[in-house]
Amino acid sequence: MLLITDRAERSRSLERVLAYWGSCAVADIAKQPSGPGYRPSRLVLTDIDLSCSESVLAARRILAASPARGRPHLCVLRGAPAHAEVQANAIGATVTLSADMPPGMIRAKIAEVLGDRDAPDEAAHLPQRLQRDIATATAAMADLLAAAALDGPLPVGAIDAGVAAINRATEESDLGDWLSLVRRHDDLTYQHCLLVSALAAAFGRTLGFSEKDRGLLTAASVLHDIGKARIPVAILQKEGALTAEERAVICRHTEFGHGMLVRQGGFGGEILDAVLSHHEYLDGSGYPQGLQGAQISDLVRMVTICDIYAALIERRSYKAPMAPTEAYGVLTGMAADKLDRALLRAFERVAFAGAASARNS
Repeated sequence: MLLITDRAERSRSLERVLAYWGSCAVADIAKQPSGPGYRPSRLVLTDIDLSCSESVLAARRILAASPARGRPHLCVLRGAPAHAEVQANAIGATVTLSADMPPGMIRAKIAEVLGDRDAPDEAAHLPQRLQRDIATATAAMADLLAAAALDGPLPVGAIDAGVAAINRATEESDLGDWLSLVRRHDDLTYQHCLLVSALAAAFGRTLGFSEKDRGLLTAASVLHDIGKARIPVAILQKEGALTAEERAVICRHTEFGHGMLVRQGGFGGEILDAVLSHHEYLDGSGYPQGLQGAQISDLVRMVTICDIYAALIERRSYKAPMAPTEAYGVLTGMAADKLDRALLRAFERVAFAGAASARNS
C-alpha cells in the first residue's frame, strides 16, 4: 500500500486503515517533494491539497516513478468538490472519496475496490467470520482514534461494534491469530489498543464474567489509551529513550483521555477510572494520582495487567517482542508490590494462550 500526503498528521487515520491490508509506505511530499522510489503496490491512496500545484506535481512525480498497470488509485477530495474532482482525475485517480467519510467507511470502500482481497494476506487462512470481526474492530479503532485526534465526539456506535467483534473473536478463535495480525500495524497506539482489548476480552472469559461485565472490561480496554491521540506522533513513535520532558507529555495521556470522556458524557464511572488510572500501582508508585491498594478497582487492575503485558509482547522497530514466558515473568516480578497477585495468576492462561502463534509470527 502507498499513501501520498502533503500533511502526514492529517492522514494518520488513513494510514491506519491501509495498514489493515499490510505494510503501508507513506510518501510525505511536504518533507520530500521528489519522493524516494516506491515499488509498485496494489493500491495507492492520495490525500493532498489538490488546489496546490506544487503538491499535485509532487504526487505526479511519485506516481510516475512507481507505475503499476491496473492498480487502484483512490483520491481524497477536500475543498471545492468540482475543482477537486477534476484535479483527482488529472493525477489518474480511479476512485474518489470524500474527506468527510469516517475511516470505517473508507475501509469498506477500499475493501470493495480490492474485491476478494478484503482480508490481509496473513488472514487468508482464517474463518470468514473471524476476518469480519477483525475488520470491524480495526475500523472501529480507526474511527475512534481519528475522532479523538480532532477532539470531536467519540463514535459510540463504532465503539460498541468494536467491543462486540473483539469479544466474539476471542470466543471463537485462537487468541494467537488475533495477536499475530494486530502486531503487523506500524501505528503503535492502534496496535497497542487492539492488543490490550483482545487480551482483556480473553481475560474476562477466563474469569467466567457475564456478557455484560466482559463487555465493560473490553470497552474500558478499547478506550484506555484514547488520550494518546492527543500526544504528538513524534513523541509516540520516537525510537529510543524519551527525555524527561517527553515522558511528562506521554504521562498526560491518562488525563487527556479521561477529560475527553467526561466532556462527552455517557461513559460509566468504571470506564472513566480505567482510562485515568491504568498506570496506577498498588504500592502508590504509579500516576497520575499515586493511588494505593483498595483505591484501585479490580477492573483497573485487570486493564493494567493487560496493558503491561501487551507492551512487552509488541513488535517495535527498535525491539523484538518478548516471548510470552519472559513477559509473564516480568509481570510476576511486579506482583510483589505493584500488581494484584490473584488476578495475575488467573491471567497466566491468557498470557500463554497464543504462545505458539506468537513465536511463529
